[in-house]
Amino acid sequence: MKKYKGTSNNFGDVVLGIVTRQPWTIKRKGHILVSEDVPLFPVGFRGIVHTNVSDNKKLPAIKVQPNDLRMLSEGDCISLNQNGTVAVLWENRSPMNAFLLTESCDCRCLMCPQPPKVHNKSLVETSREILHLVNPTATQIICITGGESTLLNDDFFDFLTLIQEKCPKSPIMLLTNGKSFSDFSFTKKFIAVKPKNLLVCVSLHSDIDEVHDKIVGVNGSFYKTAMGLQNLARFRQLVEIRVVISKLNADRLESIANFIIRNFPFINHCAFMGMEITGYARKNYTDIWIDPSDYEEQLFKAVRTISRSKLKVSIYNIPLCLIRPTAWNFARKSISGWKNEYLPICSSCSVKKECCGIFTTSGAFQSVRIKPIISTTSLGIN
Repeated sequence: MKKYKGTSNNFGDVVLGIVTRQPWTIKRKGHILVSEDVPLFPVGFRGIVHTNVSDNKKLPAIKVQPNDLRMLSEGDCISLNQNGTVAVLWENRSPMNAFLLTESCDCRCLMCPQPPKVHNKSLVETSREILHLVNPTATQIICITGGESTLLNDDFFDFLTLIQEKCPKSPIMLLTNGKSFSDFSFTKKFIAVKPKNLLVCVSLHSDIDEVHDKIVGVNGSFYKTAMGLQNLARFRQLVEIRVVISKLNADRLESIANFIIRNFPFINHCAFMGMEITGYARKNYTDIWIDPSDYEEQLFKAVRTISRSKLKVSIYNIPLCLIRPTAWNFARKSISGWKNEYLPICSSCSVKKECCGIFTTSGAFQSVRIKPIISTTSLGIN
């Protein structure tokens, strides 16, 4: 989430609205004006983001730096906070936007970038309001994430129903640990209300129950996730399996691939993912970190195994210089802009445009083996 800090005045509650840069528009309901100057007649706007020193005594307003003002686009959904923070909750130009419904979770994954917290019901209410305000295109992906949003039960099902009503053609992704779907009644209700174009993305981190449970921090999770996948298959639900690679499972990637194709041949996609070193991942860094170049052979064998079984497979969040060139065809660039950043050393790389880059949230916790690829000719790649 992009955030910008400024100076606020005239504030009470948090203000939520759609960005408009047209100070004289008559369509002001639900909009926040983004303008260098505060207009003479701002009545009707929910709030104002500006750079002028003039005092506005009529509406909630935040004064920001000119560069920050330029980062707010027409049609974005933003929130204005009393502490002077402008947060972008929906990027109108982004191919994917996410709804965080809860930070509560029934797992404690060692590499979780967003550690679990007690559920805050305002997250669901804010998500509903955003969905009422925005107008997603048929190609914009909507991602439902957490925490574990399936734990919300009725609120979760109601939000799915709202998405289907508001965005019937939009592709939807649900990120989940899959455990709630081990309950057949829950799965049946989910199928009844889910949006048509929904992909369930389930995290599975090992082919051995003890290893998976150690990674997610809760005993019995492996069995529930496996049962959840099977229940989703009974209803022919679109499913993706996600494997986040760490020191605890890197030596078993080929075995995990074989386990997936033998037990879950119905899945639509499998993704092997590099770690984002923030949250619990930073706290547990010494226990879970492994340089991607140390498992490149295992990763290649894993994606080759799944590909040969005629299932779709991808590699995410690992720079090309840390992957075997024979596996580059499986590497994908993220559609999340904050993941597509690069180190200064990458400026001379000949495949930078095709590379996923790094997690900006990982800060200095990057592989020391990232290096520019000067030419692909010597690698036998056209």
